Amino acid sequence: MPAVFRDAIASALPSVDGVRARLLDLPGVAVQALAEYFSARLPEVDVLVALPGAEALAAATASLRGTYLAPFDPVLGLHDLPDMRDVRGRPSAALLTPELTDGSAELQALLHAEHLGWRVQALAAAVERTNGLGRARLEFQGVPLLVPVLLADTPGGLVFERRIPQPE
Repeated sequence: MPAVFRDAIASALPSVDGVRARLLDLPGVAVQALAEYFSARLPEVDVLVALPGAEALAAATASLRGTYLAPFDPVLGLHDLPDMRDVRGRPSAALLTPELTDGSAELQALLHAEHLGWRVQALAAAVERTNGLGRARLEFQGVPLLVPVLLADTPGGLVFERRIPQPE
């Protein structure tokens, strides 16, 4: 796990709003470290789908991998599509999101991508809130998750998850 990213998140704990604000305004070095982490661990895909708040991360990851980038808007869906004429067969995609909570936005993006005929191979989330239903919703769809930081909701706010092993 990229230590610089974990440190950026740690400085915003235990505040839920602080973590969200930090995810939207990550230092460039943390974005680059996270992009390198995802670039090395995501499966080979043709396009990265950036959910709101993950645009900079998705752009950095797409640049490292040399893949197409498609922004996802909850209202407009996947509307600004790259020209993927050079992709043979059914395009494969990975979704990138800043924070996985209940998984509804990620599920919506997954369904839009599949409607376009894309095969979603993975979801990369910078942070997962383990008390949410997001993991279950996406795993039921057969989508593997890649998450470097797991956070648990406690009465005192957010803390690093201790009940289950943290990703590497």
